[in-house]
Formats: sequence, C-alpha cells, structure tokens
Amino acid sequence: MKRFLMGSALALAGGGAAHAQSSVTVFGVVDLGVQYTKGEGGGSVKALSNGGLSTSRLGFRGTEDLGGGLRAGFWLEGSLNPDTGTGRPSNSNNQASGAGTAGPIAFDRMSFVSLSHQKFGELRLGRDFIPTHYNSIYFDPFNANGVARAGNLTFAGAGTGPLPTGITGSNTASYWLPAGLGGFYGMAMIGTGENDSTAPNRDDGNFAGARFGFASGAFDIAAAVTRTHFNATAAIGNYTHANIGGSWDAGFAKFFALYNKVTVKLAAGTVRKNTAEIGAHIPAFEVGRIRVSYAYLDDRSDESLRNANGMPRNRDDARQFGIGYVHNLSKRTALYGTYARLMNGGQARYVVSGGVAPAGGRRSSGWEFGVRHLF
Repeated sequence: MKRFLMGSALALAGGGAAHAQSSVTVFGVVDLGVQYTKGEGGGSVKALSNGGLSTSRLGFRGTEDLGGGLRAGFWLEGSLNPDTGTGRPSNSNNQASGAGTAGPIAFDRMSFVSLSHQKFGELRLGRDFIPTHYNSIYFDPFNANGVARAGNLTFAGAGTGPLPTGITGSNTASYWLPAGLGGFYGMAMIGTGENDSTAPNRDDGNFAGARFGFASGAFDIAAAVTRTHFNATAAIGNYTHANIGGSWDAGFAKFFALYNKVTVKLAAGTVRKNTAEIGAHIPAFEVGRIRVSYAYLDDRSDESLRNANGMPRNRDDARQFGIGYVHNLSKRTALYGTYARLMNGGQARYVVSGGVAPAGGRRSSGWEFGVRHLF
C-alpha cells in the first residue's frame, strides 16, 4: 500500500491554520488465473479467470482527525476485470432498472463518506455491502470468491443468481458500533430506491438490515438479516435474506459454518431456499493452507411455483463440494488452486462461478489456478 500524507497541503491551503492530520491510502488486489468449467448438457469454457482467491479491486481511503476522538473519512473501492482492463458494473437504485454495464471503473464495492468517534461508533453514507453479505465473506472458507464459493448457492434469490440487493446496496445510511465492547460488534443499515413518490413502484429498492456478532479469542459468531421491498412480479418480489455464521480456530484447523434462509414473495407464490455450509482451513507446508467446504441448498418453495416441465420448484435442490490450496510466496503474493463440483437435483441449474449453466438437474464443475497480488 502507498500512503500520501496530506498535512502539509492542508496547512498551505489553510494559511497555516490546519490543525488536523489527514492521510490517503491507495490499495488494491490483482488476482488472475486460468480456469476450466463444464456444465453437463451446456458445454464448457476455458478462460482467464478473475478473482479466484480475492476480488480484483482498486481503492482509495482516507481519514482526518478532527480532534476529541472524532474522525472524518471516505472510502472508494471498485472491482476490476484485469483480464480485459475494465471495471465491473454498479447499480444506482437497488433495482433492475439501475443496473450498469461493465466498462470504465465504477466504485461498485464501496463508496461512502463517514464520521466516527472512538466511543460512539461510525456513521456511513453511500454504497456498501449489505449486512448479510458480511457473513458470506467471513464465514465461507472461500471468502465468497472463486469456483467453490458458497455464493453459488447462497446468493440465489428468485432464480439461481442474486437479486439487486443480494450483495451490495446503494443510497445507504449505516451505523457501526464502536470497538471495545467486550467482543460484541454490529451494524444497522437502511437504503432507498429513490423512486418518485407518485410511481406505482415507489418503494422498490428500499431496504433495511442489521448484523450483530461476538468475537473472542478463537471464536467468532454473527447473525444478520436484510429485507428489500419489490412489487411482486413473476421474477421478483419482497426479498428477505437472513443468515447466521461462525468460525473457530482450533490451531490445527479453522472451522467455518454458515446457514442462509432466503424468501422471495413472487406474484405466483413464495420462493423459500435454505442453505447450509460447513468447511475448514487446514495449515499446510508452513506457508500454505488447504481449504475445503460442503454446501447444501434445500428448496422449499410453494407448490404453485413450477418449472417449465411442470415439476415443482421445491424439488430443485443442490449440493456443492469444494477443495483448494493457497501457497503464500510472501505477505502480498500467493498462488492458489481450487476445484468445485456442484450437483443439481430436480430441474435446478445452479452453476460454479464463471461457468456455463448446465441442463436442468445436471452437474456443474470447474477448476482454476491463479496468482493474487496485494498492493
């Protein structure tokens, strides 16, 4: 990371009257690999993969000490596609109508301004990850990245992919508890779709959520929930995502568990999906770790929701197994390899990240080998 101290510039701008210390940090990740994925009945793809270990990104963050324990700050962080030299799209209003397209760099991950106090916590205004996604990051052995990420199943909303507020939210205000609460931590967030009050969908994209947890020594556990309003259609409706996860570092291995419950109230009935995952990190060769996980999705949707062949969607269950190895060449550079196999039931068409969707009820699999560098 490269740090630029701004105090002298502030002093010049303020004629020597600046009293606060400010700093700006430029940071990022470049993560690329080779990948092969196959969807039975749907073909296969050989590709240069992106973000198999950590999401490629470019970011800027800064803070200013205002005195008395009060600090101002900002955070701008955008996903990168270094294989093509582009950025990833953002979403302006938490709805399908606000979806952008890949192209110039957009700060799709985080873009907020903040005020914080060491005793009273932090207030953020802008774009951020939603509460439930923080559990996906911390309690998935694959950190919500790569072909074996739990998100291949847990991100599923009405279909096999995430809804607009499944990962990040725009136009948000959030409050974060201060550190030093004896291991307790948490945050609450609201967001708005910013629709005209006279529009039929005036509440679409509005959401609220919270996450609270406790960490002490080797243990960490947290629960979260987020609820988004959408007028009910065949593809979207009021969306509730709740999860609970935890980790335990036993020394010889670090264990993870994550349980997700998703509900989407469509016009024709309610989608209900419960997903459980367990996994571990196992130290290896002094500078490496083996990563393993197993996840199961249980679809409990209403009988009124049917697939194209008439089969009830509540038979569309899925299982996924993932295994990988990370070898640290230094504190900033690592080599990695991952394999994932996803078994669909019924007419489910869940797919490993970056893969081709299989035929209904068929398998999806993939492997990737890559290098990640932090700066």
